[in-house]
Amino acid sequence: MKIAVVSPNKIQLNEIGKLLQAASHVAVLVDGGIGSLRQAAEQEAPDLMLVDAACGDLDALAQVEYVTSHHPRIAMVMLCSGASPDFLMRAMRAGVAEVLPAPVAPLDLAAAVERVARKQRGLAPRAVGKLFAFIACKGGSGATFLATSLGFQLAEAKTVLLVDLNLQFGDALSFVHDARPASTLADVARDIGRLDASFLAASTVRVAPNFSILAAPDDHTQALDITPSQVEAVLALAVLHYDFVLLDVGRAIDTLSIKALDHASTIFVVMQAGLPSIRNAKKMLAIFKSLDYGADKIELIVNRFDKKGTIGVANIERALGKFKLHTVPNSYKQVTASIDHGDPLMTTARANPVSRNLADFARVLSPRPAVGRSLFERLLGRGAAGPRLSSHTTEERHVVP
Repeated sequence: MKIAVVSPNKIQLNEIGKLLQAASHVAVLVDGGIGSLRQAAEQEAPDLMLVDAACGDLDALAQVEYVTSHHPRIAMVMLCSGASPDFLMRAMRAGVAEVLPAPVAPLDLAAAVERVARKQRGLAPRAVGKLFAFIACKGGSGATFLATSLGFQLAEAKTVLLVDLNLQFGDALSFVHDARPASTLADVARDIGRLDASFLAASTVRVAPNFSILAAPDDHTQALDITPSQVEAVLALAVLHYDFVLLDVGRAIDTLSIKALDHASTIFVVMQAGLPSIRNAKKMLAIFKSLDYGADKIELIVNRFDKKGTIGVANIERALGKFKLHTVPNSYKQVTASIDHGDPLMTTARANPVSRNLADFARVLSPRPAVGRSLFERLLGRGAAGPRLSSHTTEERHVVP
C-alpha cells in the first residue's frame, strides 16, 4: 500500500517511514505542516495519508476535509496527542478514519494500517493476534518449558510464533527441536529494512505445522546490536500474521524487555512454591507496579506445584496479593527427559499430568467452539473428564513470607 506521511517532525517522520517500509509499504515522507496536505494528495495519490497535526487546529481539519471530499479514495489517519472529545468528533465528520495518539506506538500504527488496507480490499478486519509474555522470577522456574509447551498446545488450532527474547542465554528452540536455526532474531534485526511477513517466516524454525520459533542469537555479542525499536517492528508485524505471539523474556528487565512487555496483553510470571521464588516474585511485581502494569495484565504460574507441600496457594496469595494464579503439577523426571531430548512433552507423553494440565490451560487461553455431541456420547463422557488446570484468584493481603 502507498502511504504518505505528513509531519513537520523529521525524527517522527523517519521513524514512521522505517516502520512502514519494514512492513513492505511504499512510504512517501512529506516534511512539512498541514499546508503540504493538498499537494501531497494530488501529486502522490496515496492509498492512505498519515497526518501529524496539532490537536484542536480547526484549520488542519479544514485541510483534511478538503482532501477527503476531493479524493474520497484516500483514507485519512491523524496523529494527535491529547485530542479532546469535541476535536475527535469534528475529525470524524471531516472524514478521518482514525485518530491515533502521537507519538504513535508501532503496534498501534501497524494495526491501524492493516484495518485501512483490509477495508480498502473489501475484507473484514482481521483480529490482531494476542501477545503473551513469559518471565521467570527465578532461574530454573520453567518459564521456557511452559512457553514452548503452551505454544505447541495452542498451535493445534491456531497459528503461533514464539520469539526468544532471552538474548544472552536463550535456548527455547532446543526445548522442542534439535536443529540449529539458519537465522535468529539478530539476523532479522541486522536486516530490518527487509522485514515483511515472508522474511519473518523465513527467519523462523517451524517446529510444527502451525508453530514457529524465532530463535535468540547464538553469539551473545550479536544481542548487543538488537534495539528496542527493532523488536517493536518485529512484534508489530507478527501480531498481524499470527494468532498468538509468545515471548520468552528471560529474567532481565531492561529497556528492550520493557518495550516488549508494554505491548503484551498478559504477562505470565513463572515461579515455584518456595521462599526464594516468592521473594523474587514480590520484587518483580513491585517493578511491574512501578511500570504502571495493572493486576489485570499479570498472571502467576506456580510450576512444579505439590498440593501436599509446605507452601500452598493460600500462602502465595497472602504474600503476593491479588493476581490470577495457575498451578502446574510436578512431573520432574518426564519433563526433564523431554527437554533433554528436545521433544515436546505433549507428543511423547500426552497422558502425563503436566501435558493434560497445559492442554486445559491452552483451552482457557484459546477457547474452541463447542461441538455438539449425541445423548449417548454425553452419557458416556459424564464424569470422565481428566485433570483440569488449577486456577485461583487471590485476595489482596500483605503478609511477607
